[in-house]
Amino acid sequence: MSYRIIEDGHISTPIGYRSTGVSCGLKEVRARDLALVYSTQPAHAAALFTTNAIPAAPIFFNQAVLSHNNSALRAVLINAGQANAGIGPKGLSDAVECAKMVAEELEVPRDSVLLLSTGKIGVPLSMDRIHGGIRRAASELDSGGGRRAANAILTTDTRPKDRAVSASLGNGRSFCIAGMAKGSRMINPRFATLLAVLTTDAAIDVSLLSHSLEKSVERSFGRLSIDSDTSPNDGIIILANGMAECPPIVDPQSAEYRVWQEALDAICFDLSQQVLRDAVANGKVIAINVRGAASEADARTVAVALANSTSVRWACAHAVADWGGLLVAIGASGVALRPDLLELQFAHVPVMLEGVPTAYEPSALVQSLSGSEVEIYVDLHVGTHSATTWTCTTTGESPV
Repeated sequence: MSYRIIEDGHISTPIGYRSTGVSCGLKEVRARDLALVYSTQPAHAAALFTTNAIPAAPIFFNQAVLSHNNSALRAVLINAGQANAGIGPKGLSDAVECAKMVAEELEVPRDSVLLLSTGKIGVPLSMDRIHGGIRRAASELDSGGGRRAANAILTTDTRPKDRAVSASLGNGRSFCIAGMAKGSRMINPRFATLLAVLTTDAAIDVSLLSHSLEKSVERSFGRLSIDSDTSPNDGIIILANGMAECPPIVDPQSAEYRVWQEALDAICFDLSQQVLRDAVANGKVIAINVRGAASEADARTVAVALANSTSVRWACAHAVADWGGLLVAIGASGVALRPDLLELQFAHVPVMLEGVPTAYEPSALVQSLSGSEVEIYVDLHVGTHSATTWTCTTTGESPV
């Protein structure tokens, strides 16, 4: 392992970043609700956005900015409380105005600012309050403001989620990657997941930055399926300002790139698991492991079908020794199967082998479902590919 977790690390831990979170009255209760992340130097950028067919105004705005500028970004503004989604042309004009004001306050180009919003859909932004918040946030930026920023992006979350890692390239050279995320509802891997911002002081080719982000998200945030909903606001943005004293990463076959990918995978996985643990509340985490598939896509499809099954989650929530829901979800997934080869298992308890039920002790199965975390294993026995998806029991599925 070529990286280490930085204790008390946060979004502005990498060299050259400043951040903060302020309260400007966007939430129903007084709390921090506007976060600003700023790079002191132009940064390469990559992003992934919601697949919802009715995206929020900030998503439209970001896509337009990144289509002509992905190599000189300076700031990300995130507001919580109002989603700026579902309000027509006014939403886009308000987004443009937010970016304009950030650019003026920071004295950076207007096309170097990205936006994220989260909160109630169908409610216009309180622009007079946001104006005051942007001015205050710009004046309070500092390298220690990451936790303030992480708190400011929360809505239904119960706690902030952030992490920073340092990765070594040898010969005393290292770089840092940091991130913060919010999310506990509307999480489903189509790609939609949540809001997250990542920063790094590594210098990396912008196309490699985009490619590596896609890979890391697919292995982490893209493996969460909590409630099957896909928010119109979801996005993950990464900035790379190149301020660490390391040579640029330009070769996807290099050892440096492998270190980079490992560190990015680690921080995305860590943040995704923080989101999962926040969403679970008093319920249970369910890890669904599918193996023996003809392709990785098939493995993911089956895993997501199981994660989205209310029958499967109900059985796990109530520790009921009924595995019929597994068979229903797998058969309905649309993946080509060999029913005579199917193997199903809860934790260490097999319930089906070679397509037929196998003898098991019901009390052992109940015990495997009774903890705070449940492991489900499915082997299709038609190939060599595998995938894991995480979900959790929700309030309605949990025992009363």
